[in-house]
Amino acid sequence: MNGKLKIDRIHKIVVAISLFIAISVSGFFYIYKTDKTFSYNAKKGVDYSQVKILIFGDMMLDRNVSNNIKRIGFDKFFAGMKDMITDADIAVVNLEGPFTDYPSITTSLKNRALQFTFDPTLAPKLAELGFDILGLANNHTLNFGKSGLEQTRRYIGNAGMIYYGEPFNKDEISTIITKNGIKIAFVGFHEFNYINFENIFAEIKKLRPDVDILIVTPHWGVEYQKEPTVKMTELAQSFIDSGADMVIGAHPHIIGDIGIYKGKKIYYSLGNFVFDQYFSEETMKGLAVIIDIKKVNNEIGIDYTDISTRIDRDGVRVEKK
Repeated sequence: MNGKLKIDRIHKIVVAISLFIAISVSGFFYIYKTDKTFSYNAKKGVDYSQVKILIFGDMMLDRNVSNNIKRIGFDKFFAGMKDMITDADIAVVNLEGPFTDYPSITTSLKNRALQFTFDPTLAPKLAELGFDILGLANNHTLNFGKSGLEQTRRYIGNAGMIYYGEPFNKDEISTIITKNGIKIAFVGFHEFNYINFENIFAEIKKLRPDVDILIVTPHWGVEYQKEPTVKMTELAQSFIDSGADMVIGAHPHIIGDIGIYKGKKIYYSLGNFVFDQYFSEETMKGLAVIIDIKKVNNEIGIDYTDISTRIDRDGVRVEKK
């Protein structure tokens, strides 16, 4: 065989092999980056799974919010958030009040009492929108007493959603959900009854060995104050020392500071998600946190993405930059 022809043939073979290897490798990395859950090549021992959690701050559905939803319709009111909520594997929000059969005393706007009740027909609509878990550890859950709390739990469950947290830090203060092979615990904490704090730490320590991720969502702090109190900082650090992977708080009605302790994130307040406090820019803005959890061969990685939201009389939406 002519020497030149032989070299050309060898060159073509080398190019073909190189191209095959490049396509195979790039295909692997494409799957590894984009597919939510799969096992790739058991012989190589690569097990990968992923879950996207979306967490919002306070959601109040009475008073002017109720009037505005009735005026423009539920779907239009939440249209600006639908894609984001649908895209999440788990969507969570603090429910700032109960679902009950009692009539609202605030929608007339003549009664200034801070006693909320939400239309029970909105519960299945929230589920259809894509919400999975509602937090009940706050100062408005008992606005209509024990009966109201029992009704709230029933309406949430009947709508196919999960609840956790309790005003007295006593019963059903946590929930565990498994998604895409990743086990996540949510623990609620309510500061303002100032009792049973020890239950929260005991719950964290009990759940820690059995879950991949543990999230504490405290209802705490000072209204309209961005900076955390000394007590908030101490509690947040104690939650993490007890086994929490992150702390994501609510109640101040504005977006609070963000801290890091032992490499773990602390959001002191996500502010208002849905509320009728239209009197300032700060109270009309909220923070949605996307928590992207990846599990590779039992090793956990966490990425955070902060999304600004805005609420006004025409609904809630992602705030354009």
